[in-house]
Formats: sequence, C-alpha cells, structure tokens
Amino acid sequence: MHIAFRNGRILAWSVPVLAEAAALGRSVVFAWAIGADELGRAMMLALAVRLVEMASDVGVERLIVQAPDGDTKPMQGALQGVAILRAGVASVVMLALAPALAWMFDDGPTAATFAALAVIPVLNGFGHLDYRRAERQFQYRQMAVVEVGATVAMLAALGPAVAVWADHRAMAAVLIVQAGTRMMLSHLVAARQYEVLFCTKTMMRSWRFGAPLMLNAGLLFLTFYADRLIVAQAYDWATLALYGVVLQLAMLPAQIVGRAAGSVVLPTLRAELESRRFDVVWPRILLSHVVLAGGMILGFTLLAPTLIDLVYGNELRPGLWVTVALAVAAASRILRTPYSQLAVATGRTGDPARANIVRAAAVALAGGFALAGFPLESIALAAALGEAGATFRAVHLVGLARPLVKGVMV
Repeated sequence: MHIAFRNGRILAWSVPVLAEAAALGRSVVFAWAIGADELGRAMMLALAVRLVEMASDVGVERLIVQAPDGDTKPMQGALQGVAILRAGVASVVMLALAPALAWMFDDGPTAATFAALAVIPVLNGFGHLDYRRAERQFQYRQMAVVEVGATVAMLAALGPAVAVWADHRAMAAVLIVQAGTRMMLSHLVAARQYEVLFCTKTMMRSWRFGAPLMLNAGLLFLTFYADRLIVAQAYDWATLALYGVVLQLAMLPAQIVGRAAGSVVLPTLRAELESRRFDVVWPRILLSHVVLAGGMILGFTLLAPTLIDLVYGNELRPGLWVTVALAVAAASRILRTPYSQLAVATGRTGDPARANIVRAAAVALAGGFALAGFPLESIALAAALGEAGATFRAVHLVGLARPLVKGVMV
C-alpha cells in the first residue's frame, strides 16, 4: 500500500511537470518557426481559451474529489451533466467574444480564428470524469494516461500545424487536437460506463460549490493573464512574446505545484481532516512549499535569462529586474497553494477569491504604469506586489478559519 501510494504521488507530480514542459516546448517551436510577432499572436489565442475555461469553471473535477458522495455513480453522472452544460455555455461565450477580441487588436488574430476555439470547451465537457474520481483513492494511472496522451498528441501536431499555416493559427489547431485527445482517452481509461444525468439538485450544489471558484477563476485570469493584455495594448507583439515567455517560465513551477496539489494535497487534507491528524500533516505540507518558493526565487533569477537566450534566442532575453520581479510573483503563488487547497478541503471555496482580490487590484496598478509610459519592468513589479499581497491575505483567512481547522499553523 505504501509503495503504491508513493508511486501514485510520483505520477501526480510528474504528469504536471510533463504538461508544463510541453507547453514550454510548444512556445519554443513557435518562436523559432513563426517568429516573435506571430508567437505573441499565438499566445493571445491561448489566453482566449484560458479566459473562457476559467470564467466557466464550477469546480466539477474538484467536487468529485471533495464531496463525501463523489464516489457514487449517481453523483458522477450528475456532475458529467453539469460538465456538458458548462461546455455549452463556454462555447457560446467564446463565439460571442470572438468579434470583440478581434476588434481589440487591429493586427491580431481574426474573429474566425477566435471562433474556432469554441470547439475546445465542447470537447472538454464531454470527457469522462472517472479518471478524476480515481484520485479519491490516490490512484493516478488513469490521469497519467489521459494527460500524457493529450500532451503527446499536442506535440505531434506541432509540425503539421506549422507546416500548414506557418503563423499563429497553428496554435488553434494544436489546442483543438489536445482537447480532442484528452476527451477520447478519458473514455478509454474509464472503469464505469459513461452516464449523464441532469439533476437540478446537483446543479444547484455544484453552483454553490463552484460559484466562489468561478469568481476566483475570473480573478485569477485578471491576475495571471490580464497583464499580458496590457502589454499587448501598450507595447507590441514582440514585447508580448518576451513577457509571455518569461512569465510562462516563471510560473511553470507554480503551475506544476498547483496541479499536483489538486491531485495530492486536496485529497490528503480531506482525509486527514476527517481523521483529525491535520496538525501533523499541515506543517509538513507548508514547509515543503516554503522550500519550493525559496528555490524558485534563487534558481530562476540565476538561470532564466541565460536559458531563455539559449533556447529562444537573444530577442527574447529578459532584463534582470523583469526576471527578479516575476520570480517573486511565482514564489508567492507557490506559497499560496496549500492555503487555497485547505480552503477547498474545508468547504471555504470563497477564500481563494478573497485572497485574489488583492492580486486583481495590482492589474489596475499595471495599467496605470502602462498608460504612464513606464518600461516593462513596472508591469512585472505590479505582478510581484499583487501576488505577495494575495498570499498574505490567504494566510490571514486561514487564521480566521481556525475554529474549522484545529491545529492549523500559520
């Protein structure tokens, strides 16, 4: 049992590492194949997908892990119904946003290109949730097959997509291939037959659970992606590519930690809260994230500029202060991860949004810097201040929740 659990944790961490590394590899291919300007436009397409996904995320995949009845067939079927409804809404939103997004940037992707992305939430919505349900028992083999298979398909599609379009439209093609492969593999690895139920009670339950998460997702978009929109408007596509590459690389560890925490930390906290061993487990979880955050600042500051120069080319090499500021921003997000998972485990799904309000406020600061004509370093500084403030707020909220979580250490 111990060996199986240890192997499961290895999978839970290695799959996000592979996925994020593949995303970096994708940007490297685009940087060399289509150039910095087109890479900036391709990043805008990926931003649009993330906007729609985050704005419609009611936490179905987290609810099936967190809910006491998440392992039952009726609950799973009802959540799969919620996922389909969410997919329909997200697709319509993407189609509605397409003309506005194209209008925002005169020389950016066309409305038709943005509209093509509407198929992605539909493909995701018809996926099977069984591989997520397995995470309740710390079983990650199915998740590994689905996510790794989708990542491999995305990488395999890069060459043909670039050969056919040779511009930012290749990004839309590889994202659609990735979503379609994920959907098909989720059905192939499922142990249960696929069933869909449209249960009003579960819809309302999902809404109560997910509405704060949707608000948090909207705030996360503002905090994680809105600064790139500001850069695109205030500077040029090549500068967006530079900022996007540095931010993507800086947030790579934070993204990995966040995805792994959803698979490992959340079910661990849920189990330990039930067994009342939380005060033993929590300090270990917190210490590991402190170490990761410290290593992030030091390692990224020392290595990132040279690494980006070697891999992407000198055109995308960042300055020192952009590097330092985004390293601090990413480290702050890593430190916030266990507090966010604790909030979900205790049902306080509004706490992550409350913390991220602080980060969202920094977007206004970044916009002010851009309007004033300040250099790119100021946008990175605003990101660092916002992430650090959000983490302090998350720690404060855990202190307020102390009656619900005995023995918590902050």
